[in-house]
Amino acid sequence: MLRMLVYFLVAFGIVGIVKADGVSPWEPGQDIERFYTDFCLAPNLEKHFFPSLNPKELVGITRLISEVMWADVSEVLVRRQGASEQVVDRLRALGHPVASSFTNVVQQAAKEPMRSKYVYVYNTNAEQRAQVVDAFRKMGTSDARLGAAMLGVLECRIIRNVKFMDPFVAQRVDQIKAMSFPRTTTRSTSVRSDGGISEPDCSCGGGNFCYGPRGGHYCITSGGKKAYVKH
Repeated sequence: MLRMLVYFLVAFGIVGIVKADGVSPWEPGQDIERFYTDFCLAPNLEKHFFPSLNPKELVGITRLISEVMWADVSEVLVRRQGASEQVVDRLRALGHPVASSFTNVVQQAAKEPMRSKYVYVYNTNAEQRAQVVDAFRKMGTSDARLGAAMLGVLECRIIRNVKFMDPFVAQRVDQIKAMSFPRTTTRSTSVRSDGGISEPDCSCGGGNFCYGPRGGHYCITSGGKKAYVKH
């Protein structure tokens, strides 16, 4: 699925990314480090690329881009080709460093039981990943300027993730690491009055899990229902 997204990035990015003069970092021969330096150093990328959006709209589009970025990273963590893997290869070919935290996550993903956890989350969230990528594609193609900015931010954040380990991705990785087979995990989170453990977001899209009153792990599907992790 993410291969299709990368194709979309390249095909649409060639004509769309005004800020990058029409040159996507996935173009053959493009220096990813130079692209990052030229276009990705704003402290708040979303605010920089979407200056006309109100705060609520900014939060929404930031979340969508974050979910698409996680969808890409999840491809890499289950040993499938993703844009993040291409960034790693290009940076190493140029002799530029890759974040040790990102390298460690990828190495850990190849070992049991982490591989089982990533594969489980990847498989159970296939529908949510497809919905997120489709929403990104539809929004991007509805408005050329908006689509250009969305692609610019996504490309920048994928590169930043490999270079520095994006906080959103690190949070998702930590959530999946906290899953246990069998149930033995303890977490430092706030306990609700009903005995459950509260989280700011329990959506299934990308692997966000919460803990029920009896210690079970669950996420909220797009239809609003709880989907429990089977141990």
